Amino acid sequence: MKKHVDLFYKNITEQWGNAHSLRTLCELTCRNLMEFFDVQHCQIIVAYKGQWHSLLQLNETGIQYSFPPVIITENNHADIYDTITTQDNKQPFISSSKDFHRAWLPLFRREQRIGWLIIDFPHAANVDLQALGQLRTLLASEIDADLLSQTIKSENSSRRHVEQELRNSQHEQVLLLEQLQAMHSISFMLWRTKSIKEMLFIAVDEGKRQLEIDRMAVFLFDEKHHMHGTYGTDIAGNTTDEYYFESVIPNQWYAARTLKEKEYLAVQENTPLFHDLKQVGFGWSAYIALWDEDTPIGWIACDNLLTGRPFRSYHHQLLKQYGFIISQHLVRHQAEDRLKRLNKDLEKRVLTRTQELNDVNKMLEKMSRLDPLTNIANRRVFDEAIVDEWRRAERHQLPISLLIMDIDHFKQYNDHLGHDAGDLCLKKIANGLANIERRAGSLFARFGGEEFVLLLPGQDSKAAVFAAKKILKAMHDMALPFPHNDNEGTEPIVTLSIGASTTIPTQGSDYKTLFNTADKALYRAKGEGRNCYRLLL
Repeated sequence: MKKHVDLFYKNITEQWGNAHSLRTLCELTCRNLMEFFDVQHCQIIVAYKGQWHSLLQLNETGIQYSFPPVIITENNHADIYDTITTQDNKQPFISSSKDFHRAWLPLFRREQRIGWLIIDFPHAANVDLQALGQLRTLLASEIDADLLSQTIKSENSSRRHVEQELRNSQHEQVLLLEQLQAMHSISFMLWRTKSIKEMLFIAVDEGKRQLEIDRMAVFLFDEKHHMHGTYGTDIAGNTTDEYYFESVIPNQWYAARTLKEKEYLAVQENTPLFHDLKQVGFGWSAYIALWDEDTPIGWIACDNLLTGRPFRSYHHQLLKQYGFIISQHLVRHQAEDRLKRLNKDLEKRVLTRTQELNDVNKMLEKMSRLDPLTNIANRRVFDEAIVDEWRRAERHQLPISLLIMDIDHFKQYNDHLGHDAGDLCLKKIANGLANIERRAGSLFARFGGEEFVLLLPGQDSKAAVFAAKKILKAMHDMALPFPHNDNEGTEPIVTLSIGASTTIPTQGSDYKTLFNTADKALYRAKGEGRNCYRLLL
């Protein structure tokens, strides 16, 4: 919990440092309470002109800040009126209902109560009123300072207005020169981008930073009058990927002014600001139209949600010029992308027949290496593999093992059930034994007829015996029924006999020795009762 509270205060401290107004500061407080404590309702009450007034309220509809604040009466705030007008306790306290815990936090400044912070916590929250003491102190200080500032401003408004206007004008001239230079820097960065996506990211990320815009997002239009997100800004000021967003072009004030009236910039002051379709604050909102000659291709959306910076007089020309720069780079990249797609299409057409021929050759090569009945490796693959593995074993003096398998009484099986049943039996056995040995280099193949082989490079006689036992068990587990007959010794299920051999090749030796030894072992297994293995070295 302590770490959670510490992180809350860390965020508050960092964000308050950039806040330009009490409204922004209060809205930041509410958003952090929502994020860290799951708070959905809170209210800031202030003493203003001798009465209690509501300065800010957070509820299901969002955050509403009011200045001048709204007077509190028994009619419009019955749920808090009695408590704040009769409660003399200087310490915070909690009242509970069936839906939430309500924390009442009195705000004091110079031993005088100047307001209340009222927070509704969910029942699941572990509310530590002491941990909120620092928030009470900070908030009381900011509210007192701001209200005092408002009083001083009203008393000296005429004189200070003229002085401030002069300072603002001088300051804005300096800022304008700095930001014109910043636009030149951004434009140079945009020229060096390799793709539309990279260009749009820099347009948003560098545009916010160098032009001192709190939030910025770029939306592009398609031929169906839909708008698509690209890169935007979350409520913490981070540049985020918003390519998931798609919507019809809304029938809003900025759409009418930029698209129908063909203005390059639409600005509205003191308007609700939204994130993910939910109101998160109040401030100025600007939409810069992007054009390809007379065709609208998108918008740049901007606002001052995070710091509450005012909309400067020079912003009109500055943002128009920025929209013109982004439009140029966007049109350039789109033309380059169309040319790249055209080149790729031409290359694809040239390569199509070659690719088709390669695919056919690969398919034929694959088919030539598979047994057409069982779909496992065929004898050709085995003949190539045993030569290669024999040479490798001879070169490194490694063991190599071979198992030859033959289905017992398979002629009798075919005579009773027919060759179609025999083919199906071979398929089932091949499928059941194909993955019996998974070690690197091993090869299971159909040798011919009812014979299969298992090549085990680098494996000794123990591994060969182990593999033979696994095969016999697998056959027993498959339990393929054998047709009933009167021959003594015939199993009720399909079985096979295995001949195994292991050797370490000597200089100038031949793999046929290994094969012939395994073949002799197979005949011994047949002669000694079938459904077994025999190993000869």
